[in-house]
Amino acid sequence: MSADDVLVDLLAAEHAAVYAYGVLGARLDDRTRTSALAAYDAHRSRRDALLSRLRARQLPTPGPAPSYDVAVPDRAAALALAVRVETELGVRWRDLVAATDDPALRQLGVQGLQDSAVRAAQWRKTAGITPVTQALPGQV
Repeated sequence: MSADDVLVDLLAAEHAAVYAYGVLGARLDDRTRTSALAAYDAHRSRRDALLSRLRARQLPTPGPAPSYDVAVPDRAAALALAVRVETELGVRWRDLVAATDDPALRQLGVQGLQDSAVRAAQWRKTAGITPVTQALPGQV
């Protein structure tokens, strides 16, 4: 895949993340909901930055899907969804690093991978999942 293809996929993944955090927050207590709101804001910011980058490159800018697989009947399911969202985004950000030699895009990819890995670790810790961290973030 080209870097352009990965950027388009990343936009779609960030749309999904924004949607997921909007849903899962309803199943969390106030303290944990604050973390979900921070993640929601971070993903909105990433989504908007990707939209701008894609438009500047005159690439397609897909909108959000009409629906997503985000059933969250309880707190445990909400935490599992947060871990899944961040883990899957880590893979996409890793793909960007691998798909380009452009230093700016590589930096963007590394930063996105780092942010997703940290959030995934935080959600794993909150959910009581061991190990909390992955040796190679971005690997599924």
